[in-house]
Formats: sequence, structure tokens, C-alpha cells
Amino acid sequence: MLNGTELKLFADANVLNEMTDKQVKILLAAIEVFAEKGYANASTKEIATRAGVSEGNIFSKFKNKRGLLDAIIEPVINSIFPAVLTDISDDRLPQQFVTLHALVDSLVHDRIQFLKDNAAVLKIFVSEVLYNETVRQQLLTKFPPLYWRNINRNLNQLKENHLIVNWDNLEILKIMWSIVGGAIIGYLLFDQPLEQREITHTIDALVKSLAR
Repeated sequence: MLNGTELKLFADANVLNEMTDKQVKILLAAIEVFAEKGYANASTKEIATRAGVSEGNIFSKFKNKRGLLDAIIEPVINSIFPAVLTDISDDRLPQQFVTLHALVDSLVHDRIQFLKDNAAVLKIFVSEVLYNETVRQQLLTKFPPLYWRNINRNLNQLKENHLIVNWDNLEILKIMWSIVGGAIIGYLLFDQPLEQREITHTIDALVKSLAR
């Protein structure tokens, strides 16, 4: 069963505003079934049964199984990844932390909590990002040039403050995403634990990789 916070992402994106209670139940059931079995192995019949509705109710709103999947991943594309890097693009970031460890600890803990609060939705989304080129391209469009300029400016400031290694910014971001992304994929797709010990190890790995 979902943990009660999974719909917040959709509420924040105003996706639920024009949905009936029955349609919200269908959306929740689809999240559960897709997360448990994967998109390819799920059926609209099983989703309808889980939601306590007829299959016709699914088709009238979402058209088909793919329409249900799109209703789940589009709000994630529109909100989740910009939110994930919000702190990095914040103008105040370089002045908020006096050590690299404090910076990484704050960023990782916030992201891990978001991950746990939205695990089922993110499991579906990550699977699509890994295997669907269209979804990957859609994701890239959500980072406009100004957003990247903000990230680059703040990484440069961190380097000037001697908080981070003096590497190319893209290389720094690749290191961050490879370490954090590995922990995320392990947790979502392979049921690997992500408790305090694993979080601490992730933070330590990032600090060691990026320390000046």
C-alpha cells in the first residue's frame, strides 16, 4: 500500500483538480500495480479491480494503459527533477555552508527523504527514464539555460570558497549523480536498504570524491 504522501506530488502539480474521487482511486491503483509489477506486466483489468471500478472507468478518462502511465510520469517530469536540484540553484547556497560535508549532508538528506516519501512513483519514473528515450528527452527540456547558468555560477562560487574540487562543473555533477543515482536505483529497483548507515556511506563517498 502507498504511504499516504504519494499523491502530494500530483496535488502540487494540480493534476487532481479535475479528477473525480473514482479517477483518483484509479491513479493510486495504477501507481501501486506499476510499482509492484512493472508497466509491461500490469493490466488495466488488475488496476480496475484494485481501484474497485470497472475497466470502462479507466478508458473514459485515461484512454488506455499508456495513458495511465503518462498521467503518472508527466507530473514527475514537470516538477520532481527541478525540485531535486533547487538547493543547488539557490543563490544563497555558497554562503550557507562552511564545509563540503555540511553541504553534501544537507542536499543528500533532503533528497533521500523525498525519495522515500514518493518511492512508488519514482520507481515507475526511473524505470521509464532508463528504458524510454522519449521520457529522457522530455526530462532534459525541463532544465532551461538559466537554470544551468545558476548551477554553474554556484558551483564556481563553491570552488572559489575552496569547498569543492576545482574540476569542470559537468564532471562534478556527473560524480554527484553517479554516486547518489546508484544509491537511488539500488533502493528503488533492487530493494537495497537506504537507512542511516547507507546514507552516511553515500555522503562520505561524495565528500571524498569532491573534496578539494
